[in-house]
Amino acid sequence: MKPRSLLALFALWLPLFVTHAARAEEADAPKSKDKSSDREAKPSDKDDNFGHRFQFGLRAGLVGGYEMDFRYDHSPFCKAFVPSADVKDQQKFCGHGSPLAIDAALSFALLDFIEPFLWGRFGLGADSHTDTKPLMLYGVGARIYTMSDSAFKIFLEPAVAWEVEGGRGNAAWQENAPVYKKDAIFHLAVGPQLDLAKQFGVYLDAGLTTGILRSIHTTLELQGGLQLRGP
Repeated sequence: MKPRSLLALFALWLPLFVTHAARAEEADAPKSKDKSSDREAKPSDKDDNFGHRFQFGLRAGLVGGYEMDFRYDHSPFCKAFVPSADVKDQQKFCGHGSPLAIDAALSFALLDFIEPFLWGRFGLGADSHTDTKPLMLYGVGARIYTMSDSAFKIFLEPAVAWEVEGGRGNAAWQENAPVYKKDAIFHLAVGPQLDLAKQFGVYLDAGLTTGILRSIHTTLELQGGLQLRGP
């Protein structure tokens, strides 16, 4: 076929190709637009923001630990009186397991990363080592969160409290006329929290709780608990 014939055939075919391509593009355009609209209109099913700003919280946990006591002269004995030794020679330093207790706190998150709270701790049994009634303390504190908008977060928990329980009056602990003073308590804990929803989470922490007035007593403790929030 001659070149002139090829050029004539190409000139006739080109407009038909352009027209066909334009019609195909118009046919496809509404479908693409509809898909895009569907994607924009469909909200994400996953809410990955677990910050708790302006939420109230109620939590409860079970606490156990190991307590170390360093007694003053008129502190309660930290073990039963030994008759063969003078009062001033009774054991000054003791270590023993502490009775289990319930921790409870009511909180309000001012910001996602900081959550002040009112705090109480209530012993589930008396401390036979110091002849003390079940633990009872009240205080205030705050949880400070890292990764505060994540479901998994780490918190630091400083708090102070006032310990108010008294002695049981067992005769074996009265040789030095013990003084069961109300005690100033300092508490620090750290641990992870996993929020299963904006309104519900679980946590675990390890910490220290120290008193200084009745005696110098420190508890190394572990706690696990549940956290509810609303609205």
